[in-house]
Amino acid sequence: MAKNREQNLDKFQLSLYLMPIFGPIWALINLKLFSYNLNSQQKKTGKISVNLGLAWLISYSTLWLGGSLASDVISFRLLYLNGIITTTYFLVCLILITRLWSKK
Repeated sequence: MAKNREQNLDKFQLSLYLMPIFGPIWALINLKLFSYNLNSQQKKTGKISVNLGLAWLISYSTLWLGGSLASDVISFRLLYLNGIITTTYFLVCLILITRLWSKK
């Protein structure tokens, strides 16, 4: 029973790392300040979360800036692509959390 609770607690912490937008911040804080307390799975998941979050942030910022500076037609296309990338980021995070919890 205690082992099952510990596994659920580990999965919950990994789920916090994989949450969109706030997860990479939480992972970065834990990786930089408390890395001595983390096991290899937590470090690996934290790095994946930070990489996904940074990739999304860079693409989001670039497309938003391009959309605000471009003409109307190009602006619409860039902002539409921005929405697709954001939706994909959220879905990837959701799929990773689902896969984490479905493992036995």
